[in-house]
Amino acid sequence: MHYTSVPNILKVINPLFLDELRAKLKEAGDNSRMLLNLRKRMAHIRVFDPACSSGNFLVIAYKEMRAIKAEINRRRGEPDRASDIPLTKFRGIEIRDFPAEIARLALVIAEYQCDVLYRGLKLALAEFLPLRNENWITCGNALRLDWLRICPPTGTDVKLHRDDLFGSPLDQAEIDFENNEGERLISAICGNPPYKDSQTQTDDHKDDLKAIFDKRTKNWKSLDYVA
Repeated sequence: MHYTSVPNILKVINPLFLDELRAKLKEAGDNSRMLLNLRKRMAHIRVFDPACSSGNFLVIAYKEMRAIKAEINRRRGEPDRASDIPLTKFRGIEIRDFPAEIARLALVIAEYQCDVLYRGLKLALAEFLPLRNENWITCGNALRLDWLRICPPTGTDVKLHRDDLFGSPLDQAEIDFENNEGERLISAICGNPPYKDSQTQTDDHKDDLKAIFDKRTKNWKSLDYVA
């Protein structure tokens, strides 16, 4: 399984959305209303890794968000408050079944570790078992799956809005991310997909590239797989 180090993961997810959350936390200070609004906003952030392997990007994103949430709760005088950052907001696609299952389990363990750290062992154990049946990691080829089925919009229908970047008409969608409470749902897409130059691609890799690029550009055979 491919493993991306924590420092390299943070180089991606800090500027993607965590730096903004920390800035909002600093701005809020001890203002209870501003802290509450930030906490509500964080509950609607969704992190998606379409090439997640064993789930390191998702796990680190979850832990960093829990750290911010714990500070909010501390400032509001609610240190024992249960997390309202559901694991179902951390979604991924992994082509191999074993690392896909590891990614799901890693998130469950991360939730337990954060509960122990921020709420204490007694409360953590009380909510850890029995393990839930939900699965937030899809086993499959991210280049062949409909991402809207993995991370569906909430509260509204998908609306066909525009063509793809290459100008060919496609059934792509512009998503109105509104959930049932009317709060805007923010989706952050991150990850470290496989890099394979044209000389190291397998036949399956070449088939994936062909399916995506064949009718859009003549020079796709020279593209790296990460494209």
